[in-house]
Amino acid sequence: MKRILVGGFSHETNTFNPVPTGADIFRRDIRCGAHAVAGNPHGCISGFAEVIGQHGGEVELLGSVSAAARPGGIVTDTAFNDVAGLLHETLARVEADAVYLDLHGAMVTESHLDGEGTLLERVRRQVGPGIPIAVTLDMHATLTPLMVRNADIVSVYRCYPHTDMPDRGREAARLLLRTLRGEIKPVTALAKPPLLIGPPLNILPQDMPMQLTYERACEMERTVPGVLLACPAQGFMQQDVPEAGVGVVVTADTDQGLAQRMADELGDLMFAHRREYWVHLPDAGDAVRLAMNSGTPPVAISDGGDNIGAGTPGDGTALLAEILRQGVDTAFAQIWDPEAAERAAHAGVGATVTLDVGGKSHPLYGPPVRVTGRVSRVSDPNRMFRSARLEVGGVTLLLNAVAVGPNTLDHPQAMGVRPETYRMSVCKGGFAFRVAYPPDVYSYVLSATPGFSSTDLSTFTYERIRRPIYPLDEM
Repeated sequence: MKRILVGGFSHETNTFNPVPTGADIFRRDIRCGAHAVAGNPHGCISGFAEVIGQHGGEVELLGSVSAAARPGGIVTDTAFNDVAGLLHETLARVEADAVYLDLHGAMVTESHLDGEGTLLERVRRQVGPGIPIAVTLDMHATLTPLMVRNADIVSVYRCYPHTDMPDRGREAARLLLRTLRGEIKPVTALAKPPLLIGPPLNILPQDMPMQLTYERACEMERTVPGVLLACPAQGFMQQDVPEAGVGVVVTADTDQGLAQRMADELGDLMFAHRREYWVHLPDAGDAVRLAMNSGTPPVAISDGGDNIGAGTPGDGTALLAEILRQGVDTAFAQIWDPEAAERAAHAGVGATVTLDVGGKSHPLYGPPVRVTGRVSRVSDPNRMFRSARLEVGGVTLLLNAVAVGPNTLDHPQAMGVRPETYRMSVCKGGFAFRVAYPPDVYSYVLSATPGFSSTDLSTFTYERIRRPIYPLDEM
């Protein structure tokens, strides 16, 4: 029976966020041994395990470690070495015929600008050249030569929001099984066109012009003999690393030249449409005015500079300040502010409080906004983190002790909030929140607010990135 070692290590690193991501954050979501395989039912590993489970007499899965932390600042060396060490310890104890790793692809650590590449290089050194390694990566992976050189099979998400993670795991499992049987001999190739893309318009796989690249990638897999996987990756523009930007990785059967030609073709296609990916987005004031004048409320406004899913703190006040300044009669917003949440909770339900909320993590996210409102609900500390619901006229604020992203409505609903009943809701995300705020209910306004995830590239100082690269340089 063949044995496949399974592990996962995920972090999307925003190098412009000065707050490091430490070991304690990863320890909140770490699973070891068999638990590393039986984790998130909607993740890549679950899809991988499902396919392998259909061949139980042929293959055994060996769980090592699976750890993840929400996007944030640079990963500390202690955090990286802790998780990587558990993976290497498992590899040293067992004899694996293959390795499958579920990674993100955009991890940066204190010592390594290419976290996943470093990890894969170490794993390759440990298992040797004859052991196949399969990898699944996020759509926003920063693909690098080091990653691709040390992986035999690379599958990248194709959906945004990332609803296809189990499918990518299934895909990797099928190809790894075929490799172990000797049916294929996968090789990988990388293309890196000089292109940064960022705003969540025109870059979704289902939207033009990015749709052209994904359609051609699927066509290659269907019609080009020898092409096993053709995977565009959009990169993560909130990173100042040499390989920042888009990339394409193609996995082919035996033929390295074929893999490279197909990767180059897709990379050229992405670059040919470079001017169409970048669009002007309204600032906070204009975004609120657009939402106010929308003929199809409710409206979900993306807080582009405070996208929690891109590694920001979640306490930006630009949109809240405009909502209050423009006298919006009914709106909903969440703010990460442990101090304000505690003060409101301590005052108790029914109390009227005056608080300076948000804008405390960094000058880009301020200044704090002074509000006076009635505390209408307080979270149960035995069931969840500290949170207080504050009614400021027609504006409902959730003051949270942890940063709460907009991709689910679990927390607002637990606090009695139904966003669809408000004229507008502030969503501290890019566009993945459309699952929770569906288009058959909401209309959308995307905004260019200030912050570590801003779509305004002048916000950032890039020092390490390769040059020239569009749109930092005219090409």
